[in-house]
Amino acid sequence: MNAIERVVFDCNVYFQAAISLHGPAAKCFAAAQEGKLLLFVSQQVIDEFRDVCLRPTLARRFALTEERVDAWISAIKTVAVCWESVPHVFDLQRDPEDAHYIDLAAACHAKLIVSRDRDLLALNDPLNPEAVAFRKRFPEISILRVCPNTCIEFSGRF
Repeated sequence: MNAIERVVFDCNVYFQAAISLHGPAAKCFAAAQEGKLLLFVSQQVIDEFRDVCLRPTLARRFALTEERVDAWISAIKTVAVCWESVPHVFDLQRDPEDAHYIDLAAACHAKLIVSRDRDLLALNDPLNPEAVAFRKRFPEISILRVCPNTCIEFSGRF
């Protein structure tokens, strides 16, 4: 039997799960709820999720009230292992704030980061020097785009 995959979701995955309960991001979160993967989160990720959800334009557009966002945060904290102290080990020139996801994955020994963030996904580009450096330093970490097949990719890795 294979070990359960250790995974980090970026803020956008949580946001998309919150606004589309039947979309691919929600299916990925459901995989964590079902114990098909071991999800890790940090307070920084939760704070970013809260900030994004409660931006006035997004909150109005998707009916995201503080109560609804708090319920999602509670669900995340129930499912995910919250990593309290995440050491900084990686610098991402394209977007320094996104380096935290690499830091978190490295700290908790996650093999996957699921994202829709262009800066993180650019680390998959073999022609990008920053991606080459990332791959050399962290060959065990894969970055997957959340899409309809992401959950199929998870199940193939179990």
